Amino acid sequence: MKNAKELKLIIQPKVIDHLGIKMYQKPVDVVSEFIANSWDADAESVKISINSDEINIIDNGIGMTYEQCQEYFLTVGRNRREDSGRSFSDEKHRPVLGRKGIGKFAGFGIASTIIVKTISKSNGELTEFEMDINRILEFDARDSSEKPIAVRNYEGENDQKKNEHGTTVILSGIDTSSIDIDSFITELSRRFLLTQFYDDFSIIVNSNDLPDSFSEDMEFVFPRDLSEEEKSELGVSGINGEWAEENFEGNEIKWRIGFYEEPIQIEELRGIAIFVKGKLAQKPFYFDLSGGISGQFGLEYMTGQIQMDFIDEGDNDLIATERQRINLQTDLGKKIREWGIEKIKRLSSIWKKRRAEKRIRELNDRISGFRSRLDILPPSERKTVETVLKKIASFPRLGQARFQDWCNDILTSWEKGRLKNLITELSEADNLDEQKLLDILTESGVLTALNIAESIKTKIVTIGELKQRVESKQLENSVRDFIYENPWLIHPKWETFKKERSVMHLIRDLGARHLTTDDFRGRVDLALSSGTDLLIVEFMRPGLCINLDHLDRANHYVTAIRNAIGRETGMQITSLKNAFVIADDILRGDELVSSRIHQLEKDGILILSWQGLIEQALNQWEEHLELLKQRFPDDPRIQGL
Repeated sequence: MKNAKELKLIIQPKVIDHLGIKMYQKPVDVVSEFIANSWDADAESVKISINSDEINIIDNGIGMTYEQCQEYFLTVGRNRREDSGRSFSDEKHRPVLGRKGIGKFAGFGIASTIIVKTISKSNGELTEFEMDINRILEFDARDSSEKPIAVRNYEGENDQKKNEHGTTVILSGIDTSSIDIDSFITELSRRFLLTQFYDDFSIIVNSNDLPDSFSEDMEFVFPRDLSEEEKSELGVSGINGEWAEENFEGNEIKWRIGFYEEPIQIEELRGIAIFVKGKLAQKPFYFDLSGGISGQFGLEYMTGQIQMDFIDEGDNDLIATERQRINLQTDLGKKIREWGIEKIKRLSSIWKKRRAEKRIRELNDRISGFRSRLDILPPSERKTVETVLKKIASFPRLGQARFQDWCNDILTSWEKGRLKNLITELSEADNLDEQKLLDILTESGVLTALNIAESIKTKIVTIGELKQRVESKQLENSVRDFIYENPWLIHPKWETFKKERSVMHLIRDLGARHLTTDDFRGRVDLALSSGTDLLIVEFMRPGLCINLDHLDRANHYVTAIRNAIGRETGMQITSLKNAFVIADDILRGDELVSSRIHQLEKDGILILSWQGLIEQALNQWEEHLELLKQRFPDDPRIQGL
């Protein structure tokens, strides 16, 4: 049945164009305003659903009667707090977020139509009306302050509907294809603290709760990582969870500020946000800070949240209309600005100190890898090199990988007797000049690469020696000892392996049991280890091709070794990493042999011919050498190798 109810939007011409269309352009900003309305309406849950062409915001608040729709929602300019004489909600006594009564028009920033359906908790009255921006602007063009609003549905008082109380807002005529749900949820979570502090309020987006991941993945979080002395110096009067509490002009401020390990790439996360009564009032910023500060690079790593409820209480009204920034030009605003700048400076300085301390701890841990090299140096030289390494640790922009590379370059240069004067000069300097260090490291990098290239060239020559030994059939102890001294010949990754004697008796006994044919007589057994891992190599008699019988025997042999190691729980060796069987050749064209070889490969038993072994090693090291040449195309020393 067609209802006879009428509503009208009472607002001065051109105002809604400014308040809605021009001030709110992002869906997350628009939805935030309606969530604030739901909070003020004592809702316990707000459910947002983003569909193909509309956004629905559904709450279970107290709703509105027909008269309240007209008086509270559609009459712009009413100050709820002044009119009611209260700054708290009706039922739950929550601090009211709304003040100017204009946030509801934020929807016109992204939608052409706003539909409101509300059921009053007080009397069960249902009112549904539609606001069409084009129709409203038509009346604006006539300079009319009253715009008729279509009432889509109305049902009078109904006690049975009281339990269905709440308000649904439908923003339609929206292209939602560009909205990434995960990003939307993350951005929305940065606009509210309400769900963290109140158990009776939840925000759900497409069935997902809002996360509180403020300190996730941060390197340092303050006040958590402050000393008691630092807390006192910063004016912290107490700690509430992750939040520092302090007094400011007779008011309470709460803050938490963190620093990531790497510069923050998301613009909206970089800086410090201000919240009032759990809702964002100032997007992340640096309190209009200008000029250098101690630890100035810290701004790129800093994010934070501050609670300042008092800036929207009593006569204080520092929040801009669109609730995205606060006014720092008032007397109170200027004091807030000074407080914020001082806080940023102090925490940035502490961050720089903490980062340097952490780097030094990491360096000391990492130096354990360099310790054998450092201990060889005379004490005075060791101190000089370590001093430079620790200064490098204090560079705030330096990532972990580059940090390690630079330290290695400095050490290598000193060991080779190169750049000693410059490195000594750096160790004695009060402030390490990063540019000078970069110049040194550039040259050091070339020198290190040259050393590596020379080492690779030596390895390639060594491979050539192995090739000569193989071609001349020197396959007894000379080849075994040669590979013992150069295990990288099997593969570059085996460079850390060394001769292992503790299991030789076990390997020989099991070899005598399982490798009993003449084909394995005169073989050269190799046992190499790295930590708890064992690597063994078995050589077949010269002139033979591998067949199925050889493969089966090798498999039984390796399995027996693994079982024996498993039984000997007191041994340092706990696993057989790989086993190699090397012969003059592999039976070609036999599908059964090829299939068996692939099966054994899965069990870490690898089959190689001498030619394959040599070519594999040669290709690996030649590729390394070529990469170095590509890295330093203009250095004649490397190119001339």
